[in-house]
Amino acid sequence: MDQPLPSFRNPPVIETALSVLFRPLKGFGNEHLGLFWREIREEYPLCHDAAPIEPQIELFGPDLPLVRFPQLRIAAAQPAARLQAQGADGHRMVQIQNGRLVYNWRRLEAEVYPRWHQVESGFQNVLDHLEKFLEANSLGEFEPNQWEVTYLNHLLRGREWDQPSEWPDLLPGLIGVVDFDSAGSLERLGCRFHFVLPDKSGRLHVELTSGFSGSDDDAREIL
Repeated sequence: MDQPLPSFRNPPVIETALSVLFRPLKGFGNEHLGLFWREIREEYPLCHDAAPIEPQIELFGPDLPLVRFPQLRIAAAQPAARLQAQGADGHRMVQIQNGRLVYNWRRLEAEVYPRWHQVESGFQNVLDHLEKFLEANSLGEFEPNQWEVTYLNHLLRGREWDQPSEWPDLLPGLIGVVDFDSAGSLERLGCRFHFVLPDKSGRLHVELTSGFSGSDDDAREIL
């Protein structure tokens, strides 16, 4: 039974990405990226090439991979590629490579977050296009092996917080109480958390970083 999703009045999310990893298809080459773009070109007319995203599959227990030293890698004659197709409005982007499909929504200026159901609907629409494309071109069966949801939030200085000392109150239970008088005042922060979900159904990854966003002339301090 699905649990009700929380709804926030004014979430600070500036980007949401829905992604599915699937079993790489032997017959799927870089030329098929262009053919697939033709299927969605009307809605996503701006096209760019990018390096592929390395797959990172969530494993548990004895299946966890061992940490190994770097090894010499020989590149294939035709390196794999990733296609980025962007909507004319700049808010939506589709990314496709052999083994991964990503749908991004990005906030621009005062754009209001369209909420999960609308973003999920956009992702599902592109996924339907992909499955039909694979079938029409006899490229094999779509076999998903991992689903991912990513949120990027900007907590602005002067809006959500004024001093770094307020960060533990801003994210209670995640950031511990900071009280190091002998070390001086807290200035920057960078940390990562990894949580195993119930029944090992997946993981929640949280990364916190303080810094600046925007151009040099209009930079804003964010967490």
